[in-house]
Amino acid sequence: MLILLLLAGVVAWIGHACIWTAVLNNVYGHPLPKGLRKGWRLLSGVAILAFPLLISFARSRPLASFGSPENDAAQVWDGSAVLHAGAYLYVVVCGYFALMFVYITIQRALRDRPPCVVSEETRTLDLWPEYGEQLVGNGKHRHAVRVPGNCVFKFDLTNLTLALPNLPPAWDGLTILLVSDLHFHGTPSRTYFDRIFDELTAGPVPDLVCLAGDVVDTDEHREWIRPLLGRLNATGAKFAILGNHDDYHEPERVRAELAAAGYAVLGNGWREVTIRGVKCVTIGHEGPWFKPEPDLKGAPTDTFRLCLSHTPDNFYWGIAHHINLMLCGHVHGGGIRVPLIGSIFVPSVYGRRFDYGVFEENGTAMVVNRGVSGKEPLRIRCNPQAVRITLVPAGAL
Repeated sequence: MLILLLLAGVVAWIGHACIWTAVLNNVYGHPLPKGLRKGWRLLSGVAILAFPLLISFARSRPLASFGSPENDAAQVWDGSAVLHAGAYLYVVVCGYFALMFVYITIQRALRDRPPCVVSEETRTLDLWPEYGEQLVGNGKHRHAVRVPGNCVFKFDLTNLTLALPNLPPAWDGLTILLVSDLHFHGTPSRTYFDRIFDELTAGPVPDLVCLAGDVVDTDEHREWIRPLLGRLNATGAKFAILGNHDDYHEPERVRAELAAAGYAVLGNGWREVTIRGVKCVTIGHEGPWFKPEPDLKGAPTDTFRLCLSHTPDNFYWGIAHHINLMLCGHVHGGGIRVPLIGSIFVPSVYGRRFDYGVFEENGTAMVVNRGVSGKEPLRIRCNPQAVRITLVPAGAL
């Protein structure tokens, strides 16, 4: 019996952690003040660890005493009794959420690959044996790189082929380099980024370079934008948007540096461009941090629509506005991925639904990459990443 009670307690604790983490993910998916978000993260951690105290409180009054006929109503349903009954009910609810967590995890593991994905190959660059301490730099959280299992210096370059409906024939084989979440702030060091950009410029020049936000995390590191991002070339065009972290570091100056590096900075807007002789609508979506969201009134409806959105939370907006391809970052794949379970903390109103990978619904395909770096240089089983995308017509392969 004791073992069963302990097991039930652990299950309820998992459900309790799921509830608080889901709320935390949602909080981080909204443009709330930084101090409020950090405070809520601390509160969430304390609340999750304090769950055994809640169980102890619930068990301190026998469940059979609630409504016991030998006690009058005033004694039974005083404030203490209501609190104890509420604690019991909450523990039961936590058990339900734990079971739902298991169900969703299994469902995610068994889900089919989106039909638009033709192939996906990843090559990993392990930079520590090559550069060692030169990679650490002087960022505020640089000591986190020494956490056992941290893979912050193992970089994945993923080659992804997508078969999309309504792809212009001239775009068969069109290539896009998707880069996001550079978070220039000192750790990783400039050596890390120089090596990564060596890799990104080593292959064939892509048709498009798309930068999906979160470029800097300090004011001084804006000076890295031109010498690093300026190295990326495209035969067609280079597009960029900002992310939530850029909003703290004079975003207009970040936009100016990106423009000086050769990027068309889309902001929350759209423009009609010509790629391989074909007109298309290219859209930037920096919401919810930068407002207002893109207004597509007047945008051609008979052309391919490509959207750079910092967060994948805008996926359903993209479906509603008939976006053909969305390119996103922001969520870092969750940063820490637990064996069998996957991501846990994902800064999204949808939790871990769109943590990374390819998603497709109602004619809209979305690619979410894990980003090149992060303000807090900590990744467990979740390598940083950039993605080379090749587009082919649906049904061509």
